[in-house]
Amino acid sequence: MTAFFTNTRLLILTIILILVSGLSAVLTMPQEEDPKVLKRNILVLTTYPGASAERVERLVTEKIENKLREIAQVDKIRSVSSAGLSSVTVQLLDAVTDNGPPFADIRDALDEVTPFLPAGASAPLFNDDRGYAYTLMAALTWDAASEPNLLIVKRLAQELQDRLRKVAGTELVALYGAPEEEVVVEANAAVTESLGLGKRDIARTIAASDAKIAAGVFRGSESEYLLEVRGELDTLSRLAEVPVHEDSSGAIVRVADIATVRRQLKQPPDSLAIVRGEPGVVVASRMMTPARIGDWTDRTRLALDDFRKDLPAGIQLKVIFDQNAYASERFGILTDNILLGIVLVCSVLFFTLGWRSSLIVTAAIPLTALSALFVLNLFGIPIHQMSITGLIVALGLLVDAAIVMTDAIRRRLLDGLTPLAAVRISIRRLWIPLLSSTLTTIIAFMPIATMPGGAGEFVGPLAWSVIIALVVSYLLAISIGAALSGFFLPSKVQPYIGREREAPFLVTGLSMPRLGAAFSRLLDASLRAPLVSIVGSMVLPLIGIVCIQTLPQQFFPNADRNQFHIQMRLAPQSPVNLTVDAIEQANEYLLAQKDIVSVDWFAGSSVPAFYYNLLQNQDGQSNFAEAMIETTSLAGIEAQMRRIQEDLGQALPNAQVIVRQILQGPPTQAPIELRVLGPDMQTLQEIGEHARRLFSQVPEITHTFASLSGGEPKLWLNADEDAARQAQLSLTDIATTLNDELSGVSGGSIVEGAEQLPIRVLLNNEARADFKELTSLSILPALAARQGPPDTNARQSDPTFRATPLSALGDLSLEPSASRIERFNGERVNAIKGYVQAGTLPSTAVRHFEKLAKEQGLEIPPGYTLQWGGDAEARSDSVGDLLAKVLPLSVLMLATIVLTFSSFRLSAIVVIVAVQAAGLGMLSLTLAGYPFGFISIIAIIGTVGVAINAAIIIISTLRLDRSACRGDRTAVARGVMETTRHISSTTITTFGGFLPLLLSDGGFWPPFATVIAGGVILSTIISFFFVPQAFLLISQWRPIKVIEEEPDAPEERELRLLTAPSPSGSTS
Repeated sequence: MTAFFTNTRLLILTIILILVSGLSAVLTMPQEEDPKVLKRNILVLTTYPGASAERVERLVTEKIENKLREIAQVDKIRSVSSAGLSSVTVQLLDAVTDNGPPFADIRDALDEVTPFLPAGASAPLFNDDRGYAYTLMAALTWDAASEPNLLIVKRLAQELQDRLRKVAGTELVALYGAPEEEVVVEANAAVTESLGLGKRDIARTIAASDAKIAAGVFRGSESEYLLEVRGELDTLSRLAEVPVHEDSSGAIVRVADIATVRRQLKQPPDSLAIVRGEPGVVVASRMMTPARIGDWTDRTRLALDDFRKDLPAGIQLKVIFDQNAYASERFGILTDNILLGIVLVCSVLFFTLGWRSSLIVTAAIPLTALSALFVLNLFGIPIHQMSITGLIVALGLLVDAAIVMTDAIRRRLLDGLTPLAAVRISIRRLWIPLLSSTLTTIIAFMPIATMPGGAGEFVGPLAWSVIIALVVSYLLAISIGAALSGFFLPSKVQPYIGREREAPFLVTGLSMPRLGAAFSRLLDASLRAPLVSIVGSMVLPLIGIVCIQTLPQQFFPNADRNQFHIQMRLAPQSPVNLTVDAIEQANEYLLAQKDIVSVDWFAGSSVPAFYYNLLQNQDGQSNFAEAMIETTSLAGIEAQMRRIQEDLGQALPNAQVIVRQILQGPPTQAPIELRVLGPDMQTLQEIGEHARRLFSQVPEITHTFASLSGGEPKLWLNADEDAARQAQLSLTDIATTLNDELSGVSGGSIVEGAEQLPIRVLLNNEARADFKELTSLSILPALAARQGPPDTNARQSDPTFRATPLSALGDLSLEPSASRIERFNGERVNAIKGYVQAGTLPSTAVRHFEKLAKEQGLEIPPGYTLQWGGDAEARSDSVGDLLAKVLPLSVLMLATIVLTFSSFRLSAIVVIVAVQAAGLGMLSLTLAGYPFGFISIIAIIGTVGVAINAAIIIISTLRLDRSACRGDRTAVARGVMETTRHISSTTITTFGGFLPLLLSDGGFWPPFATVIAGGVILSTIISFFFVPQAFLLISQWRPIKVIEEEPDAPEERELRLLTAPSPSGSTS
């Protein structure tokens, strides 16, 4: 490595290469707000119109689940069976790193199970577009004085969707709240009954008249022609002219004669979007990754501006969410933190090393940062909050090797060596100890870097940034850093040879003789009573280990965003119009709050994911609505959320309103979830109700929700089978006819441009919405079994073919029925979810619940089990994944230390230091009052890697002294004093590097920085009052093998003699 000192051209070209490649990476690297977590959750939706929740579960959901469980990569399967809809959520194993093959297996499994689904059920829809957050959302709303026309808004939204898809770097553009259009043939019940026509008959006739299929190919001797039958349904007038009946005299009855034909929005709508209090359509766009979010946003906004110019009067286009605004703000804050950290580190180095040494070490910061960015870019790691924070974390660590190397060269120059000799000897003697300390720190961060699953992929880039920065800093320290020290450190300081402490401040840094003398006396006293010192040094770590068990547990902290979301549920049988009424009431309150900037509601579905871990799993829930709320600032948002929770709860007594914070980390169903698994729904409901009552007694829990509750009211027809047989009707005929009359029957479609409008034949709305009209519905025999156009003349001439009113076939009763049936990994489950107040940790509520359950007795019969879900399960899984990596890597770290020292005894000292450092990190967290979260566990692991470096440096220094290795107390003290300057410098610079994170807002980085910064500062106690004392005891018990220094080269010995001070104090 001395080639960089002896060949200045190599040195200059290498620095230029680092600067150019690093700046190029900065200008071209992808930029994102958060790391991209691999999509491991997919949603499978299957519709089964008219079927109850029990039938959907038995005939659809169970078959899909059984097939999916055959796939090895599937970890968990959750399903919800509700009236007419099966929703199955599949979660892959954390070990899966490529979701392509398992997703293909899932698609194949769905294709295989489709033929076994009941008639009338749709093919399962595989949806994997919901794994990531949208980057930008725009909304089109009606702004004219007239009644809103959502058809026009939808058409414009579709046009905007097409334009945004053409923006470079766009992955997905989806519409939310877009109404579905259909053509309705609303039949007159009396007329159709007199003609012997049912709705299914009319629909089949219309479908048979829709000639949109190919009629083959005419192949002549000289040419070929495609053949097609003219007459497809393309307009409403064409539909109205379709013949549906011909009487005995030959008179034709057409659709227009028996029904009203019109084009309308589907009623009731599946979902609605209400933007700033007005109905609209939201166009959500997602950026393809990796990409630079700022550049993509500029292109997208330009497309929006161009589209806005073409909008007609009365239509407004507004951006309701822009992720780039949050990403830019976060990048700005993190950049400021980096600059502040650099200033603090440079200031510390100036006072501890002197101006020249501090400049050399400071030069390592930009060189390391640029090199690290270049390597990150090579590995495809974008710039986001984790990678940038990793560089901030590394800021205080990457100068350690440079400080040690620079200080060693400075000492040898002060001893009178030439620059070349000082550089050569320093590199030769330090490259192995520095490599060992670097490797141990790298290994400490490796569990974080290699941790599987969503949590690992979220925090992994932080660890990789630290690891890459450490590797680069080590290589630069023994090459460029050593060369710069040889060039720029003063070599003509003969007046201070052997008298370093007399050198001026600007040459050697701040010197405090009194403090040094006091520390020397304290160190000597501890070495006189090493056992007392060792026991005393263990007190604080033990206190930390004990106190950490009293802290509340946390998974991930809240996200630092001025946003939150509100979930609202009405009674299960509530139609979407009642949900919209509740939204309007909530909006009156929310829009009147001065701290709220915007409120955007989505009824009948989840809100589009505006944060990476928001779940979108409420499809087809007409009683559900979710809102995206933006406030003026992050300050005071928790108090504001608690106030809104209380006020909306009082204003909407018939709805369950849950105000939820945005959290970091992998997604969870709810903060608290208790799963009751078992076969019988009644028993599950009873156990769940008991657990839900206990939940309601916990003061931290504001709302509870049980997936199996009392059920929703359901109309049952108690059919008289004898009467049905006399009317030539089976029970299936009755059920099919009722479904046709109430829900309508699809038959054919009208194509307009790119739009395909389905045709639905149904009863007029008054008959469908009136209970008396329902009982008088006429049921025709055997309609469900007839195929093709009906022979209505034969029916009219058949005396047995007559309509029978529903009232003659049985009585109607209103009884409760399960509105939804949830399953977890193949078993029925009653999932009791608990929601806590903003700012409250779920673990606190869980502890209170467990205490209540123990006092009041939550009995579980045989065959039923309880499982915790929510944050508790996610935290347990993530910690398990982390510890699975920690154990083998701990053995690797131990092996590295043993091979470095070639001594198990000395390695044992470092292992004990690692345990003590972990305890000191825990003590720092306890004193700061932060919860014990997953990010704190990661910080404790990092603290171990950082803290043992000082122990390695001290032991390596002592092993160079033969007297110290034989148990000489004075020699041990002398060796420790030689390391105090660079150990104190590295400790203070590490603390300074973390100080910006320590003082930052939010709950994510302050606990992380507190653990490492506090642990490193407190670990100086271990470094100076445990390591030397343990080394002394071991060496006195049995001498330690000395590291023999390689003899100096002849020219080095000659230079050492020439520069040696004469007895009079002058040099020759």
